[in-house]
Amino acid sequence: MLGRVAPVMSGVSVLETCPKSVADLREHLAVVPDPRKRRGVRHTMGSILVIATVAVCAGARSFAAIGEWAADAPQWVLAVLGVRHDPRRGVYRAAGEATVRRVLQAVDADAVDTAIGTWLGQRHARTPGQDGGVRDGAGQDGVPGVAIAVDGKTLRGTCDRDGTGGVHLLSAMTHHTPTTGATVLAQVQVQSKTSEVAWFAPLLDQVDLTGVVVTADALHTVREHARYLTGRGADYVFIVKENQHRLYDLLDGLPWSTAPVHTTTDTGHGRTERRTIQVLPAPVDVDFPGAAQAFLIERYVTDRATGQISAVAVLGVTSLTAHQAGPAQIAGYVRGHWGIENRLHWVRDVTYGEDASRVRTGTAPRVMAGIRNLTISALRLAGHTNIAQALRHMARDVTRPLALFGMAS
Repeated sequence: MLGRVAPVMSGVSVLETCPKSVADLREHLAVVPDPRKRRGVRHTMGSILVIATVAVCAGARSFAAIGEWAADAPQWVLAVLGVRHDPRRGVYRAAGEATVRRVLQAVDADAVDTAIGTWLGQRHARTPGQDGGVRDGAGQDGVPGVAIAVDGKTLRGTCDRDGTGGVHLLSAMTHHTPTTGATVLAQVQVQSKTSEVAWFAPLLDQVDLTGVVVTADALHTVREHARYLTGRGADYVFIVKENQHRLYDLLDGLPWSTAPVHTTTDTGHGRTERRTIQVLPAPVDVDFPGAAQAFLIERYVTDRATGQISAVAVLGVTSLTAHQAGPAQIAGYVRGHWGIENRLHWVRDVTYGEDASRVRTGTAPRVMAGIRNLTISALRLAGHTNIAQALRHMARDVTRPLALFGMAS
């Protein structure tokens, strides 16, 4: 039946972009522990997670939509998904909305995120690079390989009425490339009364960082993070703000007027943006592990309708040497970091309506966010660039999400 898979918008079929070597998602989700007592359990943990994932890939936003998708799924699809067979009536019966809700509220979210991250990591590693080879995450000849952005997001639908509290998730996502899109490799929940800083290392402990460049916003520009990354064979590109007083003053005092200027200009969305970057060796007396170069980026945005100009300047530090990365490459890392906002957080908010979701209880908000990460990343790895369009494409033929997740039979 999977031979009926139609071509995607890019002209490449899902089966072609999901080779047989892609791991079967069912095997990864099957190892997630079941929090329920064994007595009375009718539906396996793995089948419930797989149903939720395929339904979300078909555009489902809520538990009700997941239950409706499962109720409408053909019998042969339910069999592929590992749904319970009712011998008395001779049919496959999927878990209903209430069961899906209860299970996802109680499941071990760490285990779910680990299973998702492992599958996506293998899928990303098997994606051919621009040179025709397979990406292994490591650079060659001292040149960095994959870049990973670290950033957090609060699920606003879980916040209290005054806007406080709420589930806050920290994610690690690869920078966008033409061949692999952007892939979420890990996710952790920032526990209440703690900050993202405390969860930086636990998040990246799940990822092979050898030869990787890690980018993060100014919150994570701390010595402990720089020491952690260099100790694991990774490099960093960090933004420095005035809260890091001594480091900021050292960088601000560098002779920027003598540094060469690299300029790029982009036009679109009714504005013209001119970006400049200057790079100098890091100060010899800088007390920041691994610091090799400092940079100054200035952005000038002109509104073409009003002529109004806004300007922003940021300082930064990187462990990358001049041999590893010049001004254009460093600017690319800084700009690429914000792809996690545009290509992940924005998509979850707008396409999936995440911030309006009323899923609030137990581990369900985090699990649903993880399933959305999985779907968005898998679609990008398969060559889709417009996720809303890709979800409609998946919804039109149930064989497409099955092929996407390696469930050929």
